[in-house]
Amino acid sequence: MTAFESPSAWTRRSVLAGLLTAPFVGLVNGCAPISTKHSETSGARKALVYRGPAGCEGCAETLAERLSQSPLGMDVAFIGPDEKFPLEASALSGVALYAQPGGGDDIPAAAQSFPSDFIRGVADFVMAGGSYLGVCMGAYLAGTEGFGLVNEPVEGQVNVPGFPVTDSTAQVVAVTWDETSRWTYFQEGARLPKEGAEAYAHYETGDIAAAYYRFGEGSVGLIGPHPEADKTWFDDDDLVDPDGDDWKYAIPLVERILS
Repeated sequence: MTAFESPSAWTRRSVLAGLLTAPFVGLVNGCAPISTKHSETSGARKALVYRGPAGCEGCAETLAERLSQSPLGMDVAFIGPDEKFPLEASALSGVALYAQPGGGDDIPAAAQSFPSDFIRGVADFVMAGGSYLGVCMGAYLAGTEGFGLVNEPVEGQVNVPGFPVTDSTAQVVAVTWDETSRWTYFQEGARLPKEGAEAYAHYETGDIAAAYYRFGEGSVGLIGPHPEADKTWFDDDDLVDPDGDDWKYAIPLVERILS
């Protein structure tokens, strides 16, 4: 998770840089854009992934690509200040999932970058039965400083006693998904609240790294580290991934919030 920045400052993960100007992720990497006709014939669930100044470079595109792939196979498009789907509550109509990807380390600034009507709209969307997926910054924004989908501010895992990371640099940390220990990409990830949590992953300290929550009639999935990170993320940060891709370990949580 990098410092809060505008899209003009994005420089990392250049493999995905070309996606930043495409209205739909499907135009470049095979993700299907939201299409009413397509959804009527295929039954694909619709997902909107935030892309804008509260997100980090490449984070929205990577998460959108993961959601569009098997077994989730969602119909994915971007929502944001410069996207076809604007930051308006009405944009969430007919959508199964709103996803907030990684971003900066200034949570209040990120929250303030959203229109207040949209903040309320996301909460209403989930309260009425929609699903929210928050990864890293998206997990922080689910707290009371952001969308208010959990009942307390979401704190960080850095500098927790017994945790090996003490600064903001990207690292690979041990995360146990169910009963499987994996080395997972981490950068200033969240430590998730225990209240109301159904844990899906833990850090080595025992703190919750990924969890399912209820909010009204809807579902909330929060993930502190970055299981969606692909090889380009590790290469860009000169990190070694000892055990390969981790996304499949996060899929049960995503499937749960969509069920």
